[in-house]
Amino acid sequence: MVLFSGTLGRVTALMVYMVLGPGMWAMFALLMALAYGRMNRLKRPATAMEGTPTVEILIPAKDEGERVLDCLESVLAQDYPDFSVTCVNDRSTDNTGEIMDGVAAKAGGKMRVIHVPAEGLPAGWLGKCHALWTAAKGVTAEWILFIDSDVKVAPDALSCALGLAVNRKYDAVSIMTKLDCEGFMEHLVLPLAAASVSAMCAVSLTNNDNRKPAFANGQFFLIRRSAYEAVGGHECVKDHITEDVALMRILKAREFRTRLYMGRHFASTRMHSTYLQMLNGWGRIYSGVSSRRPWRILAAMLVVLNALGAWVMLVMAMVLRQENLFAVAGLHWILVTSVVAVFYHWSGNPSRYALLFPMAGGVLLSLYAYALKMCATGKVAWRGTSYSYGGLLARSDRGPPPRG
Repeated sequence: MVLFSGTLGRVTALMVYMVLGPGMWAMFALLMALAYGRMNRLKRPATAMEGTPTVEILIPAKDEGERVLDCLESVLAQDYPDFSVTCVNDRSTDNTGEIMDGVAAKAGGKMRVIHVPAEGLPAGWLGKCHALWTAAKGVTAEWILFIDSDVKVAPDALSCALGLAVNRKYDAVSIMTKLDCEGFMEHLVLPLAAASVSAMCAVSLTNNDNRKPAFANGQFFLIRRSAYEAVGGHECVKDHITEDVALMRILKAREFRTRLYMGRHFASTRMHSTYLQMLNGWGRIYSGVSSRRPWRILAAMLVVLNALGAWVMLVMAMVLRQENLFAVAGLHWILVTSVVAVFYHWSGNPSRYALLFPMAGGVLLSLYAYALKMCATGKVAWRGTSYSYGGLLARSDRGPPPRG
């Protein structure tokens, strides 16, 4: 008897598909519910805390003349009573530095600007890491908040995040921001690209002190200064293309308490607006968080192919007029579409884009393929700078030994 031939074979094949199709996506839905419970802890109003710890907000920017003004204005509008701002103009060739200087002049001493010259990047450093390390030198505040220059924050973002961190004795808190999307391609792809890296890194396990995985979003990353200095600050991740994730991994490895929360109501980010930017940006992120090892990216590719299979099996069932197959494929399609719709919703984008997943899935596969190329070559181009990071990622991912 040939496997999968005859009635028994068809039943066996259908059961296998039930497990690998709808069964896998039902498991994904359960894991998402558990992750939501771990990560949906950042709430309004701000938690009352004893005293007002000092905070230094550090903002690096390279050629962000179009967006940096909105970022600075939202940061300076924070309702927290004791913070100051340091901005770093990191070798910009546009008017970023002039905009920063203009805002600082009107900020009444609340903000200072550091200009890194074009020739100011030391050997062995990546640009953003060097900019943040430069800004952090000499900081005496009790907490440091790193914010990317394309981020806009709500007035209570700092007070809510800090109140939670102080009261629960966390050493580092980062949040997943809302994705501000304008064009069709942005709406379609970016929420799923972000969901992919979350799944690759099992991000919700950041909030489990007994599990190894850790993740941070450098767009909004609050760290106790004593913890930051204890691990060596950005100098310990100076050659890591995803320095935020690397730093959070090192903090957790050193037994500091780290947390990652959903924060789309507190901060928003405009990321990549063109396909080329997505290709370079997400390729950099996927290869970086994977430490140039291909396995997580390959697993993500298999998941996307599995999801696309729901559409293929539905069409096949209709063509073959197989009612049982149609029922299982329909369940597969419903689960895939529902999970994907939640990803869109969590990023602050319309859930209806889940209906266009075959198109989004094709783009995602191209991003993964480009990331695999980066893993193989070790070459990354970003913000007008080309990097070759060889085997550095595998080393910095492990971090220093535990304290004590």
